[in-house]
Amino acid sequence: MIVTIHFHAPFRIGTGAARDGLGATVDRDDPIPATSLKGVMRASAERLLPTRPDVLRAVFGAPRWPSPWHWGPVEFPGRPDGTLGPESFAPRARVQLDARTGTARRAHLVIGEEVNVPGAMARFAVERVDALRPGLSEEQHLAVLACAAAGVHELGAGRSRGLGWVTCTTEDPAVDESVLAVLEALLAQQPASAATTVREARS
Repeated sequence: MIVTIHFHAPFRIGTGAARDGLGATVDRDDPIPATSLKGVMRASAERLLPTRPDVLRAVFGAPRWPSPWHWGPVEFPGRPDGTLGPESFAPRARVQLDARTGTARRAHLVIGEEVNVPGAMARFAVERVDALRPGLSEEQHLAVLACAAAGVHELGAGRSRGLGWVTCTTEDPAVDESVLAVLEALLAQQPASAATTVREARS
């Protein structure tokens, strides 16, 4: 399954490290790590299927229960080698506001790095790399993944400051009435019992 990300604003997925006068940086070689993509898709799936933790475990994995799906690297079509050049990375100053006065707090200025790709898009693949456990078909897995991707509208930090707004679309499958019907059927079903899921996780 191919997921396309359409960017509506700059974004920042921080490394947690400082560099060259920047208090918050991004990884210029991998500005959108696959782990972040999997995380936001899982969070989206949790909102869509709040009563089906068994389905989430089957699709996205759990401790001692690897996901049968692999999230590939992000590529930017139309860019040299599918990567971003240095012109796409820019600093942005931000301050912390005092909750009482609404004014900037002293000594709380941070210079952070962000990725600025207005109107651009990126793509990544979600591919099956292992056998599916009994209970869910590949069609059901793909329906969960496609709908989870479509439910992702935020990426990275600083969303309250206008960063990270995106739209995601999928190919094979695209989200249509048949895919939505599969998701609705999963939501209507009763989850597997806790004992059953524990036994499956240990097998």
